[in-house]
This record gives sequence, C-alpha cells and structure tokens, in this order.
Amino acid sequence: MTQNHIGKTIWVADALPATNDAAGFEALPWVEAKGHITLPQLGVTHSMVDIPDLKSGFTSAVKGAGQGVDTTATFRQIDGDAGQAKVEAQALDNDGALSVKIVNGSGADNAPVTGDPVEYAQGIAHSHQPNQGDNSSYEGFQVGFGPAGPI
Repeated sequence: MTQNHIGKTIWVADALPATNDAAGFEALPWVEAKGHITLPQLGVTHSMVDIPDLKSGFTSAVKGAGQGVDTTATFRQIDGDAGQAKVEAQALDNDGALSVKIVNGSGADNAPVTGDPVEYAQGIAHSHQPNQGDNSSYEGFQVGFGPAGPI
C-alpha cells in the first residue's frame, strides 16, 4: 500500500532534549507549527572511506562517519501562529536551538495520540527566507534545519 504525507503535523520546541530518546523529547514544551508546505527531510548521510588494494588494483569503499542531513521546511504564512513564530525566532537567533516532532496523528484534526508514528530531531534552525513570489506560491517562509545530534 502506498502512503502519502497528507495529514502529518509538525510540532516545534525552542529547546533541545535532555536525553536523545522519546522520553527526553516528550518532556519538551511542544507547539504545533501550522501551515507547513514541506516538512524537513530527516535522515543521515555518511562519509565514504576508500580502501585501496594494491594486489587487486581495486579500491573499495566502506561507510564512514555519519551526520544529520541539512534540510529545509517551508510554511504558508498564518498570522499569529505560535509555532511559526517559534520557528522564525529560532532561525533568526544566534543559537537557533530547535527540536521538531513530525507526527502522523490519528486523533481529531490529525492530533497525535499514544501509539501514533513519530519522528524526532534536534538541531539548529537557520537561513530564514521569505517564499519566492510567483503565480503559484503562497506568502510565507522557509528555514533550514541542521540536525545537532543523532536522529
């Protein structure tokens, strides 16, 4: 069965968790950021380490150190939305500490309930830019999100 991302919500906290586990993340004060157009793409990329072999004349590769992928989230402007205000404030702040929780909620109005699939990430919000204006876009903004720890 093919799934899409319709119905997913993004929640933000302007702090990093004390521990990098579900309990640490859930202890944060979450606020939903409404009007998201694109969610951050959470994941890990790895360095590749080349290992030459003089006998065979062939160089093979192994997976090296990993790091979180720098990604972008895009929002349609919703005046007065507390979640968007947190995202923008952290993207403009010198430290930019931001935690995100992406939920495929099964409650009323896609609200998260116990047992719903959740993705967590901690990182730095940066590079606030208004959405590019054209005849098929919304007023709003995009921010970069660079993970600051394991995902």
